[in-house]
Amino acid sequence: MTGTVTGTETAVGRWVGRSVPQIDLDAKLAGSTEYIADLQLPGLLHAAIVRSPVPHGRIRAVHTERARRVPGVRAVVAGPELHTPEFGPYTPDWEILAGGKVRFVGDEIAAVAATTPEAAREAAALVECDIEELPAVFDPAAALAPGAPVLWDNRPDNLSSVFTIERGDVDGAFARAAHVFHGVYRTNRIYHAYLEPVGVIASYESGSYVLHVPTHIPHRARLTYARALGVPLDRVRIVIPAIGGSFGAKYEMNTPLIAAVLSERAGAPVRILFDREEDASFAHPRPPFEFRHDVAVSADGRFLARRTEVTGTAGARTYWAPTVVATAVHRLDSLYRFEAMTGIGRLVYTNENPTTCMRGFGNAEALFGFEQMVDDMAVEIGMDPADLRLRNAVREGDTTLHGWYISSSKLPECVARVRELSDWDGRAAAPTPAALAAAVRDGKTLRGKGMAIAHHVSGYRAILADYDGSSAILRLGGDGSVRVFVGEPDIGQGLKTVMAQLTAERLGVDLDQVRVEDTDSAVSPAAVGTLASRATTMAGQAVLAAVDDALAKLREFTGGRPLPLREALAEYARANCGLPLIATGVHRPNTVMPDADKYGNPSSAYPFAAHVAEVEVDTATGRTAVTGYWAVHDSGTIINPATARGQVLGGIAQGIGWALLEDVTSSEGRVTNPNFLDYRIPGAAELPPVHVEFVPGHEPNGPLGAKSLGEVAINPVVAAIANAVQNATGVRSHDLPISAERLWRLLRSAV
Repeated sequence: MTGTVTGTETAVGRWVGRSVPQIDLDAKLAGSTEYIADLQLPGLLHAAIVRSPVPHGRIRAVHTERARRVPGVRAVVAGPELHTPEFGPYTPDWEILAGGKVRFVGDEIAAVAATTPEAAREAAALVECDIEELPAVFDPAAALAPGAPVLWDNRPDNLSSVFTIERGDVDGAFARAAHVFHGVYRTNRIYHAYLEPVGVIASYESGSYVLHVPTHIPHRARLTYARALGVPLDRVRIVIPAIGGSFGAKYEMNTPLIAAVLSERAGAPVRILFDREEDASFAHPRPPFEFRHDVAVSADGRFLARRTEVTGTAGARTYWAPTVVATAVHRLDSLYRFEAMTGIGRLVYTNENPTTCMRGFGNAEALFGFEQMVDDMAVEIGMDPADLRLRNAVREGDTTLHGWYISSSKLPECVARVRELSDWDGRAAAPTPAALAAAVRDGKTLRGKGMAIAHHVSGYRAILADYDGSSAILRLGGDGSVRVFVGEPDIGQGLKTVMAQLTAERLGVDLDQVRVEDTDSAVSPAAVGTLASRATTMAGQAVLAAVDDALAKLREFTGGRPLPLREALAEYARANCGLPLIATGVHRPNTVMPDADKYGNPSSAYPFAAHVAEVEVDTATGRTAVTGYWAVHDSGTIINPATARGQVLGGIAQGIGWALLEDVTSSEGRVTNPNFLDYRIPGAAELPPVHVEFVPGHEPNGPLGAKSLGEVAINPVVAAIANAVQNATGVRSHDLPISAERLWRLLRSAV
């Protein structure tokens, strides 16, 4: 994939606005970065998990005697012997190990710790599980039907959660509408496909647990893990190593808890490390959704109201999918102006791997269908799709239907620029049915372009009940060194680099004087975490506040004498017997917790984007190739253009894979493509030339005018490609992925 960035190299200052290489790049290139697989602790043991071979069953007995006799085995634990309190991030349906029932193929029943991985696997294979198989259900509609197998006795309807929302006079809006549009769209289950499979290390000593885990959200995860282990919060420490990718999959997992129990039993640190097949088979994928939309539109193309029903699949346990469903139901109303809406989202238990969030967090799923509807509306009304979008898009200064305040938006500029770059106005119309029939008959290649717009949040107030925002600690040494501590982990996106740039800029020092420390709950602030595209905005503001605190303390110490920073810090250390100057910063955003009616302003800033995709469709095979791509973003001040460009390119690559290639397939609850041969992600051949631009802008609530970028980069991609396919062929795909086989069948059914 190639790309360009323009309009972003005019520096705001010495460091901010410049394409600085990531500060940990050299270590990564040299192979010296230590991931979970590289960490070594004295006496480290290796673990293997015993998993259910059936999708649903009652555990009658677990026999571990033979496993315990394997040389090198130091601990064996089985679910029926544990007494785990009720816990879980949203619904108390988690278990460290399954005690009474198994609910999906791969459900964790027992685990073994041994001196070598080979001994652990040998012992795990000798654990005998006596399971009475029960009827299973794999489809959410079937799970909701009367008489369906029940996964959890306290949820006899198989509903994990239900989200409802209503605003305005929906019936009245539909009654006066000139047009009413209907659409049903289905997104699919996809694997996060990070480079580094799941791995954790747990160490127990004197009643306390140290968990080395690749989580984005150490504070919330720590709360969940302490509850599960039955200990006070201060008895759980979370240390976050370098993370080789996550995209939402590694927020909270029960794998660290299994390692913790084994470590307590064995009296030694324990590592669990998945290989690719185990990871892809039993990971927690993006939840599949079905959307049912009704949209009322006026004669002049104004969106009046909508009704939306969303059905999502939780799988056998509840991870973060409830909030993903809620997002999918109502976040469209902060992109488009509606007078009224009503929506319901149901999350349904099935006997499959539990699902969780992934980059885009329900917003990307919702836009897949709705942005296709916008194109269809434009045809019916007789407008250009770009113009229809702009007629209805939220604008800077708007307060949306749900109370979300749009403090900055350059979306009109994004649409105008992407329109120009892509030669949007020169695109051909979709073929007529007769022209399509002739093309299919002759096996011709058809070309088309599609547009989609998108938005996202820069944090979300409801993630943590106690507080929003962020805090930072600066440790300035007498030698001039600057160490930065924030609670938001760098998950590979370059957050450390951006925090260092902000610190160096405000403090007036060289970038190499600043060291951003790894997140460790023993020393780092207890932050909401790196999720909801909040890290740069929230942590950045906290870091700037900490720098201001440091400068204020130095001015007070020196009595206002003009001294170079390094000299002032040396004097401070001498005057305080070597004590470094400790500065702190707290950022409290102007967000509002949504009330009981879901009304409030949950984010301090909203980024926007407009994308255009160009495709070629081989009508003989149905294969679609993306041949060109243009992405224009409004993310306020761009602190590091190189890392920002990387975020957009990465989002586009993931979106292309989701749109055309990726699909977790299963049979009777068992994943059938748990590898990168059968589960296709885009390679170089599937990635087109990409042009990336950022329109100039300034977000008043962000650090030096910045707002988020990471998730909005993927949100419009799948819809833009789907619209391009329709423009090329005249055929609309309501289901993902738009695979060669699916499109081949659609083409032939259309002629």
